[in-house]
Amino acid sequence: MQTFGSTTDAIRVRRIEEPDAGLADGIARVIAAAYDAGDLVPGLPVADGARETPGAVVASVAGGRLLWVAEVAGQVAGSVRAQVLPGGDWEVQRLAVDPGVRRGGIGRALLLALVTAAGDADADRVVLDAVVERGNPSFYARVGFRTVRHFPAGDKLLSEVHMERDPRLPESAVADPDPGDVPPAGAVVQWWDADGRTVCRVTPALGTPESLLGVDVLPGGDPAAVHKMLAADADDDTDGLLRFDRPAGRVTAFAQPRLLDPALLAWWRSAGARSLR
Repeated sequence: MQTFGSTTDAIRVRRIEEPDAGLADGIARVIAAAYDAGDLVPGLPVADGARETPGAVVASVAGGRLLWVAEVAGQVAGSVRAQVLPGGDWEVQRLAVDPGVRRGGIGRALLLALVTAAGDADADRVVLDAVVERGNPSFYARVGFRTVRHFPAGDKLLSEVHMERDPRLPESAVADPDPGDVPPAGAVVQWWDADGRTVCRVTPALGTPESLLGVDVLPGGDPAAVHKMLAADADDDTDGLLRFDRPAGRVTAFAQPRLLDPALLAWWRSAGARSLR
């Protein structure tokens, strides 16, 4: 991780055709630091990006990926790669911002460069997969990406969403949570914060989403059976509400629900859960 004086310095984003060794090293260090520090809650499986190397950066570009770098005060502050898929969609890969300058518009600037290039190339869609438990979909929704599919990650017990955006349209934030992203029938787990403690309720369908910390879904599941499964780790089970005497980030069922049942998907997470660790 690098140290910057301020993100008030101008953000310079440029396309890199062939990174030299020094630039590849700077990019890899930022990616590794970003993926190591970026999770919504602690204790999740290590993200692949946390192991990024300069060689992987060079190999990805040599293999056809497109690369953009953001610089602040002459130093690498972030990067993003894109792969043009066989059907013509552009896929966002390895978006990373140095943890020392997050929330300064660098991620948005990198995505804007990528999306603009995709639009100029007449791509119909810019797409990406994001891990729900890591809290990533909320950021992408703010910059115009909409969730179109939920699925279990193949290599880790995490939940992912497939998101897309039309690069020919101006950026327009998608509501988070998106009222159009309705969970399927089954068991729906709704999570709230209660002054540093955590409360959840299992229902057949999603209720009012205001103030929720998160939502999990077991498609086709029996709400009573899921309630019983979650109750095994709860501190109180009264009137259909399960109470945990600890923050959400320390409740296994919230942090990584697929550890309890591989089919129990984290459907949505509020960015507010980051402070409840």
